[in-house]
Amino acid sequence: MSEQVDTFLAITGSSDGKVAEHFIDMAGGDIETAISLFFEHGASAAQPSNPNTTPPSHTDDDAALAERLQNEAYQNQQANEPRAPDAAVHERLVGGEDHFGVFPGTFGGVGGSFGGLLNRPAPQDIFGNARPGIFNQRDDDFPQDDSEEEDKVVEVDSDGDVIESRRDDGMSETQRRLARIFRPPFDIIDKLDLNSAKQKARKEKKWLLVNIQDNAEFQCQVLNRDFWSNGNVKDLVKDNFIFLQYQKESRSGEEYSQFYHFSEYPHIAILDPITGERLKMWSGVPATNSWIQEVFDFLAQFSLEPGHINPTVSHKKKIDPSTLTEEQQMELAIKESLGKKEQDHDDVQILHGGEQNDPIEIDDDVDEEPKELTEQEKFQKIQAIDHPEPEANPATTTRVQIRLGDGSRQVRRFNTDDKVVVIYEVLKATVESVKNGEAFTLTSQRENLIGKLDETISDAGLKNASILLELVDKED
Repeated sequence: MSEQVDTFLAITGSSDGKVAEHFIDMAGGDIETAISLFFEHGASAAQPSNPNTTPPSHTDDDAALAERLQNEAYQNQQANEPRAPDAAVHERLVGGEDHFGVFPGTFGGVGGSFGGLLNRPAPQDIFGNARPGIFNQRDDDFPQDDSEEEDKVVEVDSDGDVIESRRDDGMSETQRRLARIFRPPFDIIDKLDLNSAKQKARKEKKWLLVNIQDNAEFQCQVLNRDFWSNGNVKDLVKDNFIFLQYQKESRSGEEYSQFYHFSEYPHIAILDPITGERLKMWSGVPATNSWIQEVFDFLAQFSLEPGHINPTVSHKKKIDPSTLTEEQQMELAIKESLGKKEQDHDDVQILHGGEQNDPIEIDDDVDEEPKELTEQEKFQKIQAIDHPEPEANPATTTRVQIRLGDGSRQVRRFNTDDKVVVIYEVLKATVESVKNGEAFTLTSQRENLIGKLDETISDAGLKNASILLELVDKED
C-alpha cells in the first residue's frame, strides 16, 4: 500500500496520504483507477458542493467518501445530461424452456403449433425504475471484461484509408473501470420473479437465495465488489441455489419486503422453495469465509429430498433497550463495554435437530409467554437417578412409604429439604415395574404430586407420608 500511496502522491501532486489511501481503497487497489478518480472527483470531493453543508474531513472513512462520490455522480448526471432514451425491449413470443406462459399449453392449427407466451419479468420488476448507472447496473449496460476488442470500430474514409476507432458509448475510461469493479454478479443471477424462481428451484431441487439491494447504500456496492465476486462464493451459489438479486424499489423487491420483514441493507436470505419460509438471514456484508462455512452447515442439516425432516428454526429477536428494566440495561451495557457483544450477522438459531415437523417461527416483535408444560411433559423430563439414601437424623430427614400397585410397599429415607422431584427420580431408578420408562403417577391424600415437583418434601407436607404409585394406562 505504501508504494501505491507514494505513486499516487507523486502523480497527483497531493500531499495528503489519507486522501491517497481513500481513493486507492475506493478503486479496489487499482492505482490507475484511483488516480483517475482523483482527477475527476478529487476537488469536488474535498470541497462542499452545497454552501450550507459542512466541509468533509480527510479523516472520513471509506464508506463516507464513496457515498459522497456516488451521490455526486448521480447529481451531476441528472443536472448536465439529457434523459436517456428508452431502452430497447426484446421479447420472445414463442417457445421457451421454462414454458411459463401467459397462455399455458400448446395450440395446434394449420402450419403447426406454438407454445405459450413467456411471462418473463420486465426490467423494472428486478431493477426498479431508477436510472441505470455505475451503481445501478443492468446486465447489458456495461462491458463485462477488460477486453477492448468488441468496442473497436473499423471505418474506411473517402480516401480509402482504414481508420480504427472506439465505439462511443458516452462513458469515460474511469466510468468503465468503476462499472467493472462494482458489477453485480449477473453470471449467477436468475432474472425471475419470486414465484417463477420458486417453481424453478423446486424442479431443480435447489434452495432460493435472495439478495435485496439499495443502490443508495454503499455497503450494497461493497457486497457486489468484495463478496459476490469471490469465486468460492459463486461456485457454492451455482451448485445449490437459485439466486435472485432485486433492487428494493423494484416490483419483486417490494413484493419480497411485504412478506419478509427486515430493516438493514444489503439483505441476504435463504428461502424454502416449497413452503416459502425464510430459513436463514444475513444483514450487511458477511465475512466471506464465515458465510461459506455457515452455508455448508446449513446444507448439511437441511435437505429438499422427500421424507427428510428439517430442523425447526427461529429468528433471533432484536433487543430494544427501551423495553428493558434499569437493571437489565445496566447488565447489557456492561456486557457491551467488556466486548461480549456477539458479532453475528446471521439472524437464525436452530431450535432442535429435526425430529418434529413444526412450522418455522419468523421474526415477531411481540414476546410470547413461556408455554406451560403438560403433566406428561413434566414427567418425561424427569430423569432416573438413584440418589444415595441419607443417614437417619430426625432434624433433617424423614421416612416416606411408597405403596405399589401390586400391594407391596417400599420405604425410603429422604432429606426434608429435598424437592419432590427427587422422589420421582429415585422411584424411576429403583422400582422394577417402571425401570423401562413406564409412566406412573404419585398421589398423597388424593393429590397428584406432579404439580409440586419444585416444592421441598417438608413444604409439600410429605414428612412420614404414605404415597400411592399407580401405573398409567398406555391408552390414556
